[in-house]
Amino acid sequence: MMDDKFKLLAALQQIDNIVSLLEDNEWKDYIYNHLSPVHYELERQLSNLTGTNLYTKIERTSDEDND
Repeated sequence: MMDDKFKLLAALQQIDNIVSLLEDNEWKDYIYNHLSPVHYELERQLSNLTGTNLYTKIERTSDEDND
């Protein structure tokens, strides 16, 4: 039986496959606009499930603090 983590990873891979297949499609931007929220929702769920943050934070340097 597939666990939830595997299902989310498989779903993300399928989205990546669709993006690759539609690389030369004239309507790819339209399709990408609909796939993008699904992709980020799957990443969010995977992050919540695993307790890891997939996104890196941008830290301010001390020079920026003086602005």
